[in-house]
Amino acid sequence: MIQRLARSFSFLVNAMGMAAVFSAVIPGSHRVVAPASYGLTEVSDRVWTDAPSRAQELRSLANAARRKVMDFFGDLPPKPTLILCTTRRCAQDFGIGGNGLSIADMIVMVSPGGLTLGTLTHEMTHSRLHRRMGPRNIVAQPYPTWFDEGLATHVAKHPDWQGGVTPESRARVRKVRRFWQWDDAYRELGVGRAYASAAREVAAIENRIGREGLLELIARAEAGDDFDVVLNNLLAQ
Repeated sequence: MIQRLARSFSFLVNAMGMAAVFSAVIPGSHRVVAPASYGLTEVSDRVWTDAPSRAQELRSLANAARRKVMDFFGDLPPKPTLILCTTRRCAQDFGIGGNGLSIADMIVMVSPGGLTLGTLTHEMTHSRLHRRMGPRNIVAQPYPTWFDEGLATHVAKHPDWQGGVTPESRARVRKVRRFWQWDDAYRELGVGRAYASAAREVAAIENRIGREGLLELIARAEAGDDFDVVLNNLLAQ
């Protein structure tokens, strides 16, 4: 028995050691647990960058994005760890494939192309919307993905696409219920039209039920009520 326990303990220690080695070598978002180990500097509380010489500029950008989210929701947004990469090398190290990404309400990361008020506000809106989402919500999402992406675009006014939005493109994005379906929609419509169509859907809801109604929809879905049932009830009032 003691020998089996010793072997099990040895296996676990070795497995943990291997995991630590691989996490140090393999780029990805897991590196956010120790940004300093990968060359980043904390220039403000939970704000990390590879360009500490730009600290004042990046702090101002982060604060402006938080204010926009706070002004829309009327409450204090979460304070995720921000990874603000000014070089492609940094973005690759942290696994940032596009301009930006958010992970629940814990992490927001942007690449050099995402160091804008629009992108940071977009990603921090996702963070605010996801503030009470747990592992079970990966499958049972409280909000359909078209609403999630549309709200972030609506709040941030980003991506700001000036092309046409049609009834057909809006109907197409409304079919996107789960996050893994979003890529198909923007491949069909184009990135700009997909985000703009989703944002137009959210704006239409706000026009019908007002900001207060939109925030009620978000709060009730966050609390576990069925999104579509709440939305239909609010639209019927």
